[in-house]
Amino acid sequence: MSPSTHIPKSAPDVISVISLHVYPLKGAAGFAPQSWPVDERGLRHDRCFMLVDTTGNFISQRTCGRLALVRGEIILNALHISYPASAEKISESVASARLTHHTAARKTLEIPFESLDFSANAARHNFIRVQVWDDILEVPALWPEADAAMSGFLNQACRLVCMPKNTTRLTSITRGEPRGNLSFADAAPILLTSETALADLNSRLQQGGSEAIPMDRFRANIVIRGAALAEDDHWSALRINNAQFRASNSCKRCKVITIDQTTGEFVSRDPILTLATYRSDGNSVTFGQHMLVERAGMISVGDTITIDSCTR
Repeated sequence: MSPSTHIPKSAPDVISVISLHVYPLKGAAGFAPQSWPVDERGLRHDRCFMLVDTTGNFISQRTCGRLALVRGEIILNALHISYPASAEKISESVASARLTHHTAARKTLEIPFESLDFSANAARHNFIRVQVWDDILEVPALWPEADAAMSGFLNQACRLVCMPKNTTRLTSITRGEPRGNLSFADAAPILLTSETALADLNSRLQQGGSEAIPMDRFRANIVIRGAALAEDDHWSALRINNAQFRASNSCKRCKVITIDQTTGEFVSRDPILTLATYRSDGNSVTFGQHMLVERAGMISVGDTITIDSCTR
């Protein structure tokens, strides 16, 4: 995206959090709490679990759209992974697939957090080498039942791994100093998106003959309301309740935003084609902002956002 010649002024409304989203299992659907703690790695437990293939490389919707039908939730100090009971193709059409996704019986796997204390009781032979983009890590893989269930549902051999609290994975130096500790997230602890930006995108999509899309295509952690269009491109420091954040860069988007999150099916090359007409950044398109956590805290839906700096 070309640099603006001026910084947009705030919309008259207060800027606030409209929804929060935690994705405990990388690439899968998540859940939307009303309040949630924030720590160095982002929203607590966000993307702290991951599925890897037989080579140890992470599995995402880029290569396995069916992962959208799997859901990770945190319930009573345990990770619950649920997925449709039928391993067959969900539907022959997008319309009926959406209905099936919401009504089909689901199977659930439960992983208590007590099993995640690796400081003393985990033998190193339970650790495997995995890769997330350029980072190679040694992490535990302790759940053969989950491995079998996910391999069967996704139609490919995979293993479930998690990120121990004492594992270090730092954000890229390109996102500024100080570098923060990262979960299995692609690039930054938190992704923020704006309702204003989505409304503008959907207007452009419909003008071009495409259908409007929901915010879930962008898999944000924090969705905000009340910001002026493109205002968030300039933010560098902001606060939500007692948590403090540093906005590092606009998020470059991949083919996941072309996948219907209720069906796991590729829809069309939009919204990438439309975003390319006004949010291009080299060979990529952008939507939303990557953020690092400067101070931990608790945030809630309805919290007001305070912008401290626009000098990115």
